[in-house]
Amino acid sequence: MEGEIRSCFAMTEPDTASSDPTNLETTITKNDQGYVINGRKFYISGAGDERCKFSIVMGRSARNKDKPHNDFSMVLVDLPHPNIKIVRPMHVFGYDEAPHGHMEMIFDNV
Repeated sequence: MEGEIRSCFAMTEPDTASSDPTNLETTITKNDQGYVINGRKFYISGAGDERCKFSIVMGRSARNKDKPHNDFSMVLVDLPHPNIKIVRPMHVFGYDEAPHGHMEMIFDNV
């Protein structure tokens, strides 16, 4: 509430039309200790801000042919995380908003 921390939202992916979540390729897999996230996201708004302490990550958590829109979940991930790689800051409409702007990130067994 005091603006000391912030979040970022990781939904968009480079090789899909991410406005339709049925296209998402990032996986969220349940195991004995919780969940594991694997995938590549970009245009993650606010991820470069030093106050960003967690990410809301959207990914595929099931495969249901009858109800494909039910296949997705959002998971909170603490930042920084050793298995999240910031690939690069991204330009939006030609503007470089780094370090507070949009980032491309890889989630590798997070």
